[in-house]
Amino acid sequence: MKMTHIFPASLALCSVLVACGGGQKPAVEPDAQTDAAVSKPAMPDLNNPTDRYSYALGMDLGKAIANVNVPLNMDVLMGAIKDQVDSTRPVQMSDSASESALQDLLLQMQKKKESDEKAQAQKLLDEQTKFFAENAKDTTVKKTPKGVQYKMIKAGTGISPKMGDKVQVHYIGALLDGTEFDNSVKRGEPLEFPVSAVIEGWQDLLQVMKEGDKVKAWIPSALAYGEAGVPPMIPANAMLVFEVELLKVYAEVPAIDSTAVPATPAAEPAKAEAKPAEKKAEAKPAEAKPAAKPETKPAPKK
Repeated sequence: MKMTHIFPASLALCSVLVACGGGQKPAVEPDAQTDAAVSKPAMPDLNNPTDRYSYALGMDLGKAIANVNVPLNMDVLMGAIKDQVDSTRPVQMSDSASESALQDLLLQMQKKKESDEKAQAQKLLDEQTKFFAENAKDTTVKKTPKGVQYKMIKAGTGISPKMGDKVQVHYIGALLDGTEFDNSVKRGEPLEFPVSAVIEGWQDLLQVMKEGDKVKAWIPSALAYGEAGVPPMIPANAMLVFEVELLKVYAEVPAIDSTAVPATPAAEPAKAEAKPAEKKAEAKPAEAKPAAKPETKPAPKK
């Protein structure tokens, strides 16, 4: 049994195929699918050590092969495995030719992956353009200055945050198809952050909300994570759907000018001194001194 190249090849494929593959089943030739349906493999006896090891190794190889996103002939693949492990069967390809073929396979997989991702990104961009046009027809839907659409679920009466403020919110984040990627409500813990620390769509939305508001919002990908996305949770060009409840606004405290000099208190008026008169005469009150002019320094500009 020639086991020399199986494990290195398997490990190399696993590491690279997972990176290149799209998690889909490999395409196979029609004839190979027909043959596979006719010849059903024997069920393994997993209590038997040999069957257990054999099946586990097959699973490991299968996980790597499942990530191949270009056509494969499964009959040929299985035959190559038998040729490699059975010393009585001739191997049909040299090691150097095999390595060259695998390099070409990886290149084709990478091209297919990039092509699929580009097509998916364009599809999401087209879908959100259509969605926003239709959603804008709803008279209950409002729009922020930069283009976030939102609908009021519950109105609050508090203050609206500014860019320099900090806020406390509960939120649920999802994609347009309903796939949820974050939920502070399920965690049971609201999030606190500066308004300036989040994506542009959130900044725009929060500044039109009031403390106590709860809204449903639709954020265009251009105001979220754009063409880069946040793989694997958020694809490229994905618009985001949020339920946001603004629980608390921590308004920015204005800076205090520590250099300001307090005003000098007004001087008390002088008391009148009565001079004894030789004759009966009324004492003239002394003139009161004016209050000292306060001398302050202007607060520095921010």
